[in-house]
Amino acid sequence: MSQQQQYTVQRRTYGPGLKLADAVCGALRAARLPLTSLDPDSILRAARRSTGLDDWGDEGFQVPMRKLLPIVEAAPITAFGRVSVRQAMVKAVSNRLLIERYIQQHPEVERIPIERPIFILGFPRTGTTALQNLLSLSADRRALKFWELMTPYPLHDDPEIDRRRRRRAAAMVLKLAYLIAPEQRFIHEIKVDTAEECWPLFYNTFAAMNLDLQSALSAFGDWLMSYDMSGPYREYRRQLQLLAHQRPTGQFVLKCPEHLWFLDTILEVFPDACIVWTHRDPVASVASYSSLISLNHRLWYGGFQPEALGAYVHARFLSGVTRAMHARERAGREAQFFDVDFRELVSDQAGMVRRICEHFELSLSPRDEAAVRTWLESKRSDAKGMHSYSPEQFGLDPAAIHRDYAAYIERFRIPLGPR
Repeated sequence: MSQQQQYTVQRRTYGPGLKLADAVCGALRAARLPLTSLDPDSILRAARRSTGLDDWGDEGFQVPMRKLLPIVEAAPITAFGRVSVRQAMVKAVSNRLLIERYIQQHPEVERIPIERPIFILGFPRTGTTALQNLLSLSADRRALKFWELMTPYPLHDDPEIDRRRRRRAAAMVLKLAYLIAPEQRFIHEIKVDTAEECWPLFYNTFAAMNLDLQSALSAFGDWLMSYDMSGPYREYRRQLQLLAHQRPTGQFVLKCPEHLWFLDTILEVFPDACIVWTHRDPVASVASYSSLISLNHRLWYGGFQPEALGAYVHARFLSGVTRAMHARERAGREAQFFDVDFRELVSDQAGMVRRICEHFELSLSPRDEAAVRTWLESKRSDAKGMHSYSPEQFGLDPAAIHRDYAAYIERFRIPLGPR
């Protein structure tokens, strides 16, 4: 078997099923049906109709929304991609409407303190998933589950019925996602109850860097990097309050590489945040993420060009670490940071958890340490070796990456090479 055949993502274009779905969506667009419309007002109307509500709170979300949608409209996305985008946007506005109603019914939500949240920053393949799971095993801390990120508001007053309904809705999302992109299961395993990245909460504000990173919407990403993100981060904090109202916690353990681009805003909105920043040779991260987002490019655009995609991720990740380094230097609050060397994490994950807890004076009971050992003994379907990719697959030159990331590599004394 050749190296090319071993890659997890082998198909660059739609398969027969998606080609058929795209043709159907194309017919819907030709008929001018709203299912494919990316007009902002059409999306707002659809959310109102689906929820029966009309109060979505702060109107500030319309600034990024009305910036984003014309950029998407101008992009060469397929008819099927248009339907997918529209559904995601309608869902985001609907979430806003339902979140606002819940908080109006429970005004105490906005009085819930979000104290010393733990933000795990770092690119893919740097150990962020393991750390989020391990640090959230304590009874005093918790991460956000996939089912609550998809539906951050209750669907029923009875907690057990509500949980079942939201888990069922999340399971349907995953079933569809794996049907469209079965490779996702081996790149990053997601289950209804797994702890996941918190970028879906930013979709509800429309100020989500993920929209650029996963779909190469450079005009939107460039605009977002100059946008005042304090409003979206305050809304993000409000959603954490809503989730804490339903499932109380001492501390949230939050993970999302997109936070790197807005570290200064995190420190503004969460002045007592505990920042855990994971570091590894960036070659692995750039190549791995290129493989991951190739699935979204295939969904939106019907296919992808590996070399162009790799170059995009290379440049965007460089902007992320550069912005974060500058923000950290400006802040001058080193006690709020803990840097994790990936090789040290791999060699002793339990020990790394202890070091992080000691640095931030976090609780770690004998029961917590036993839970850590149990988690480390478990197996995942996306474990090391299941996701196969290479820098060469995406036209990446490791030496060039090392040159471009030299300041980052030197600043954090990152060992280069495999592992």
